[in-house]
Amino acid sequence: MTSQTEPNTPDFQDTDIVSRLSTLEGDMERLHQIGIALSSEKNLNRLLETIVAEARGFTHCDAGTLYRVNEEKNVLTFEIMQTESTGYYAGGTTGNQITVPPVPLEKDGEPNCANVSAYVAITGKVVNIPDVYEAEGFDFTGPKKYDEMTGYRTQSMLVIPMRDHTDKVIGVLQLINAQDVEKKHIPFETRFESMVRSLASQAAVAINNAQLIQDIENLFKSVVHYTVKAIDARSPHTAGHSSRVAALTRRLAQTVNLQTDGPFADVHFTDEQIEEIWMAAIMHDVGKIGVPEAVLEKQNKLDGAMYERVVDRFQRIRELAIMRARLRNATNSQPEDLVDEELLKTLQEWEEDYEFIQWVNKPGFLAPEKKEQLDQVAVKTYTDWKGDEQPYLTEEEYLNFSVIKGNLTDNERSQIQSHVVHTEAMLTKLPFTDKLAQVPMFAASHHEWINGKGYPKGLKGDQIPIPARMMCIADVWDALTAQDRPYKPAIPPEKSCQILQAGAEHDEFDKELVDLFISHRLWERKSDEVAEFPDEENEE
Repeated sequence: MTSQTEPNTPDFQDTDIVSRLSTLEGDMERLHQIGIALSSEKNLNRLLETIVAEARGFTHCDAGTLYRVNEEKNVLTFEIMQTESTGYYAGGTTGNQITVPPVPLEKDGEPNCANVSAYVAITGKVVNIPDVYEAEGFDFTGPKKYDEMTGYRTQSMLVIPMRDHTDKVIGVLQLINAQDVEKKHIPFETRFESMVRSLASQAAVAINNAQLIQDIENLFKSVVHYTVKAIDARSPHTAGHSSRVAALTRRLAQTVNLQTDGPFADVHFTDEQIEEIWMAAIMHDVGKIGVPEAVLEKQNKLDGAMYERVVDRFQRIRELAIMRARLRNATNSQPEDLVDEELLKTLQEWEEDYEFIQWVNKPGFLAPEKKEQLDQVAVKTYTDWKGDEQPYLTEEEYLNFSVIKGNLTDNERSQIQSHVVHTEAMLTKLPFTDKLAQVPMFAASHHEWINGKGYPKGLKGDQIPIPARMMCIADVWDALTAQDRPYKPAIPPEKSCQILQAGAEHDEFDKELVDLFISHRLWERKSDEVAEFPDEENEE
């Protein structure tokens, strides 16, 4: 087995001391700077890429692979692969998936020490091989087969365990083909072993920290996501709304990033800002938990028991009219079921009023002439069984039926609109990290309009942050096109585009963002169709 775990002490003349000390000092300073860079990177994928890139640069080698230990499956998984000379980069943020199967740490019940990376993970030792084609003790069938397929020549190899702060091996760093100044492959200098071991240990700690941060963020996102789903589920007619709005809003932000000219040429959202925008969008309606369910679920001007009371009252009015007609018939010695002119007129009027009440209960526009007809019904009275005079409609019923547009009274509309106030109040109490600090403000501004006629604060123009303007468009789009609203049919995309454009012309919505949304047909976009949109979750 070819393995060097301790550097040999070379012979050198006293005149070399200054040069070697200078080199050592330079190496230490470079190692220090790399450590600072690793500790500052919180994105796990970028961190893994940085580790391999810095280790390659530090040791002047052509290629590098980073493995991580998967304890559950007892394997080493390929995380990063880089080969400078061939331009091959995979894993991490590259978008190129590594298809090489993981390396088992055990074979036939025994430690897999024939594989060099597995051996390093198992033993925690450093392996420095001048030429894998001449090395003994390891099975290099895999690298040789790769060389045969690609024409690459794997020669020198330095394999380092990555130990965390508990001295546990969490991964392996494999560096391939050290190079001289002329890019010729040479063995790795033994002086690099301790240096790369130190770098690998720093990297392991950084990986653990980044993984911990990522796990906490993923947990937080999951809690948020499923809390929002639970709130959405209060109304089965809007379930999935928040997730769809979040996906559309993020897609619009990513599209803004792609613009190289026009009004958004100088606007760019970082990955963290896009995450913040997504978080705000998925939580934009959490305040609805403070809105009565009867208002959220309201489909007609009167729903449920309130409407049934009206129906029952009208049936009683009809029954009373028939009963009084029979009493008249008995008094006048006429057949009991005789329909006289008075009853006929009463029943005809009742039929018209009853059909009108059924019509007016549906959400929509109440024209002036229909409002007059409603007023005529509302002033009518009847005499009940006790002889007391009663109105056809109560004040509350009349108030609901007389809604001019839609199905909500002014009070109910205020309750619905108050959800953004509740949203901001709830979100400001959550301990968001600095990079999510603007989530409450973005979420609470998604009903503000450019012309200042939105709510709750009446913000206008640039007072409304761009993420909130994007969220407003996504929210309106989903409300228009949703297939799950039984109280209204879904509006086709082309008609919905016209509605958005009309709103933009009246300065309700940001015109440039509406144009961008429509011109890129973002409602049709899927993340796997656009290479520039990485890692978008399938939330629709």
